[in-house]
Amino acid sequence: MSSDESDSEGGNTMGATPAERAGAKARAWFNVYGQRRRGAASGRGCGMPLDEGDPLHSFELSFLSLSGVDDSVSPRTLCDISQEFSFVEWGVNFRAEKQGKEPRYASLAWLRQLQEEIDRRQQTGKFAPIHFAAHLGGEYCVDVLKGDTSLVRTLWEDYGFLRIHLCPTRSHGVNSSQLKKYMSTLKSVIVALPQVEFVMLVTRETRALTFQLMNDCQPNLAFFYDAEEAAASGGSPSRGNSSGSQPRRPPPCPHPGIHCGYGGGLTIENLTDELRRIAQVVNSPKRPVWVDLESGLRSSGLGRPDEFDLGKAWACIRTVFDLDLPRPRPSFASRWGTVPGRAGRAPRQLVR
Repeated sequence: MSSDESDSEGGNTMGATPAERAGAKARAWFNVYGQRRRGAASGRGCGMPLDEGDPLHSFELSFLSLSGVDDSVSPRTLCDISQEFSFVEWGVNFRAEKQGKEPRYASLAWLRQLQEEIDRRQQTGKFAPIHFAAHLGGEYCVDVLKGDTSLVRTLWEDYGFLRIHLCPTRSHGVNSSQLKKYMSTLKSVIVALPQVEFVMLVTRETRALTFQLMNDCQPNLAFFYDAEEAAASGGSPSRGNSSGSQPRRPPPCPHPGIHCGYGGGLTIENLTDELRRIAQVVNSPKRPVWVDLESGLRSSGLGRPDEFDLGKAWACIRTVFDLDLPRPRPSFASRWGTVPGRAGRAPRQLVR
């Protein structure tokens, strides 16, 4: 980093916004740890080797997805982190009535800043793919279920989102009583956009649709098992007694070629143990999965009741990195890399 860049990014924080000040501090943390990363002889983690009998020894983690990023986090900071740690994916929530109005829902202005930052980096020629996933709820999710490809095309072509999470549950503002009727229209969207990975939330509430999709799997379809969402939809949230219960982690979709992920109940305190439990459930060295954290990354403070905590995000990244987990081949989505032709183009409006 040049002295000019240092001054503009973190050398002078007077008059900077809270997101910019937090970003400067986070960049300092990640730069130090990134140097350790580059100095490692293997180019991978710096932690102690895992025993051969440890379930994590051959466990392949495709992404550590950190979700709920919003206007409290600088897009520049997210990009800086992603340049150092390629296994990190950022999850952005989309729901029309909440966008930019509530924590966990980034504003459209923030999304434009993100696009500009990525385009700026692409133009420098020193750019590694940055992974973003869009989590669609409410009418955005329903439109995709009905066969509308316009939002997904915009997110992929103009903003670089390579994965689309569909969350068709009541807690995400979707009437889930007749999801089965969307099978053919949703499949048409999945087939029409093979460059995008579509992720379906698997719960008792969504099983009428997800089970059909599992029986007719497309190569760009993935499934996500969320313990918190399963509990909300009437599933079994945990095993054991209520005082020391653990989130339930069901076996993945039996189709071996389907990408699967796990989330819900994950925190920095239990991340290593839960990764080990997930590895035991998956029980396959050739079955890469991802894990997603959202609630476990939030903090409360004076005037900031629900804030994305970069310190917690950093701790999770450090935990995964130090475990030195095997890296799989690039996932279906990440193989596409950055989207060609986006640099310098004004993004289309997301809201109709």
